[in-house]
Amino acid sequence: MRDDAKLSDGFVTLSPLDPADAARLPFAAPSPPGAPWRVHGPARTFAVRAGRLLGAVQVRPAAAGPGDLGGLADHDVDLSYVLAPEARGRGFATRAVLLACDHARAEGARRAVIVTAAGDTTASAVARRAGFAHRGQISHADGTLLDWYVRPLDRL
Repeated sequence: MRDDAKLSDGFVTLSPLDPADAARLPFAAPSPPGAPWRVHGPARTFAVRAGRLLGAVQVRPAAAGPGDLGGLADHDVDLSYVLAPEARGRGFATRAVLLACDHARAEGARRAVIVTAAGDTTASAVARRAGFAHRGQISHADGTLLDWYVRPLDRL
């Protein structure tokens, strides 16, 4: 995807997150809760908008590493997202994740992975609505238990 290109479903739009957008986010930018794999290649962070800045979604190429449940490959991506509290519960995160999956597939990814804190029912619901299947749980090195969701990108 070109840096100036946008992804949209007609309601939610993803566009590259610029420094001005990042400064306007009243909440933390997305980061993995303890991803058990190594990142390779540049992470892409996108602004999530529906008329106004609502949040951000990040796409990180992932490669197999220790603790990956034996299933990650070099063509997998890790997705993370965050929305402003007032934007939650209205489908924006699911739409943003689906658009990020479109982007990842266009860039050659074969699968997307979402890692959430174990028992985070809100994040789990977003993953499931976006077509991700619960793959299992991972115990991070610091003892944190994480839920692992996977979606093949050939069925978008």
